[in-house]
Parts: sequence; structure tokens; C-alpha cells
Amino acid sequence: MTEIFDFHTHIYPDQTADKIILGIENHYGVTRKHDATLNGLLASLKKGNIDKAVVLPVATKPEHVKYNEWYANLSNVSNKIIPFGGIHPDNDIGELEKIAAMGLKGIKLQPNAQRFYPNERRAFKLYEKAQELGLVIVFHIGREQDGTGDYAEPKLYVELLKSFPNLKVIFAHLGGYLAWDDLDLLLGHDNVYFDTAYLPGNIEDKLFISLINKIGINKVLFGTDFPFRDHQEEHKYIQKLLNVNADLILSKNPKRLLGL
Repeated sequence: MTEIFDFHTHIYPDQTADKIILGIENHYGVTRKHDATLNGLLASLKKGNIDKAVVLPVATKPEHVKYNEWYANLSNVSNKIIPFGGIHPDNDIGELEKIAAMGLKGIKLQPNAQRFYPNERRAFKLYEKAQELGLVIVFHIGREQDGTGDYAEPKLYVELLKSFPNLKVIFAHLGGYLAWDDLDLLLGHDNVYFDTAYLPGNIEDKLFISLINKIGINKVLFGTDFPFRDHQEEHKYIQKLLNVNADLILSKNPKRLLGL
């Protein structure tokens, strides 16, 4: 039986989820479609016929790494959840060792939210350690919904790709939300994947397909950006638009990347 993966979701503890999402909505001009809680995610996954979801925490402050234990425990609560860890560029690399020891398969970095440039030297220690530990790094790349986002321009990732050829990298939003003119800067690396988060319905179908064709469909992962997107809507979109190739993005590519 084919398992379908969403490689880009965000949830938070019940007591803080609404406050955090409200802050994101007010800051970036996005709107949630679901509660950003575990139960909200599981309900959306079920309705959309999605089997597994990668959960991506963002440590906007160094002290937020304390929540990694909560995220790590999600896989014990539900076998549908594949949690990643959160880390900040100002954290010590020992935090990455803790993340790996917890069984988390990767981390998420969001330069616009964490206020760092991906080519800053202080971040390189994280890339080096993640490469050593075999951790995947999911990067936000490109701009935000409101057009801001100088920290995550595609050109700022070129140096790390050259410096860490064995680092497993996923670039969200097909390589740069609202910045796809620079996609060519990111191509040609065996260790780099791209996800579809937040794009279906937010860009023209023709552009969506052209970006996937340029990247190569074997390097693309299905991602929704839950709770800002709906699993049923996104799943139907991918199946309709990609037809026989949908299985690569939904199942085969994420399984290969995760070694499943």
C-alpha cells in the first residue's frame, strides 16, 4: 500500500497554538485553515487521505530548543507524525547532538523569522554538524506572503551548497517563494530537494509545472504548510495536475530521502 507524505507542516502545544498562529497571521498576512494542534493536523490528514506528516518547529529564539522534547514525543503519540527539531543559529552544536539522540530526523531553519543570513559564518557550524549527523535541513527560502524576506534570498544559499555537498537540504516553496527567477542558482546538487508548500492555488498552474520540470520531478516533495493549507485540497490538486507522476512527489521521493 502506498504511503503518502506531507513534508511541511507546523503545529504547537494546545495551550500556545492559537497565540502563536495569531502572531504569524498578523505579522506575515497569512490565514490559517485549521487549528495548529496535533488533533487539528490529524483530522486534516485523515480527511485528505495523507498517511504521514513531517512537523517542522521554528526556534525563533535560542531558548526555544526546549520544545524539542515535546516535538520528539509526537511520534510516540501518533505513528502518523515524523517530527523534526528546531534550532537557532546562536545555539551550540550540542543541541544538534541532542536532536539526533532524540531520534529526530532533521531540523527547520527560517532565516526571515530567525533574523540570520544563511551564508553567515555563525550558521556554518550547524550545517557542518548536521552533515556529520546525517540530519536533513529544511530551509524557508524566498519571500513571505507580504513580500518581505531579505534574509532568505536564493543567492544567499549558494555558498552553503558548495561548502557542504553531503548535507541533506530541502528548499521549501519550490526553491524560493516569489523568488523563482533565481531558481537556477540552486540546481544541480544531488543532495538537494524542493517542496511544494503553500504553492497550489497561490501560483498559476503553468508556473507550478514549469518549476517542477526545471527542478526535476525526482527531487520534489509534497508539502502543504499546514495549518495555512488544507490536506484534502492540496492532495486533489497534486493528483489532478501531475496525474501519473503524483506518486513520485507524494510517496516515492520522501521515502527515498528518509531512507524508509
